Amino acid sequence: MIQFTLALSMLVALQQAPPALLQQALKSAPQLRLHAGQRPMWVAGDFDRDMRPDVAAVVRTSAGKPEYGVIAVHASSPGTIEWVIPLDVDSIDGVTIGFAPDVVVPLFCVDCDSNIWLRWSGEEYETELYAVGEKVDVGNETQADLTLFSAPNLASKRVTTVPHCSTVVIQKVGGTADRRWYFVETADGQLGWVPATVTAADLCVG
Repeated sequence: MIQFTLALSMLVALQQAPPALLQQALKSAPQLRLHAGQRPMWVAGDFDRDMRPDVAAVVRTSAGKPEYGVIAVHASSPGTIEWVIPLDVDSIDGVTIGFAPDVVVPLFCVDCDSNIWLRWSGEEYETELYAVGEKVDVGNETQADLTLFSAPNLASKRVTTVPHCSTVVIQKVGGTADRRWYFVETADGQLGWVPATVTAADLCVG
């Protein structure tokens, strides 16, 4: 059902005019315009999880040397632009929804799986921010056992260790965007905090 919804959303983005929410926001930012391309340049979704449709879109500067970025406009604050990806010279080929309905994926590379994904934290769009209830593998480059801490800081008590690339479930999200931590539960019921640095997907590939 989710895949059908995403496909339908992408088809709508290709065939219809941008939603009023997006048009209103762009009117208040004349230095920006919706980027044109073959892929969907905007997508609708509930990105701030308030049960109302928001929109994310690829934009470019309207004058001078082009710069590209991705914005989001939330139904809760129409007319306000939140930057998913700040303006830069690198072109962006489109935008889509990721593995969850509130995940935004800018398409820097259309035919590969190396695109970053972002999620609204309540304050900003944060790269690879996991949500409560999601499963994630934890690992490190040395493939050594990982420590679970009693609090979201490295100076706290060490609760236990888990093997490299163990699958855990996110129970709480803590820390800040710069120092994100997750309170996790292991398959055998162990609980503790891990830094976001050990949740990088490529640590457990292959």
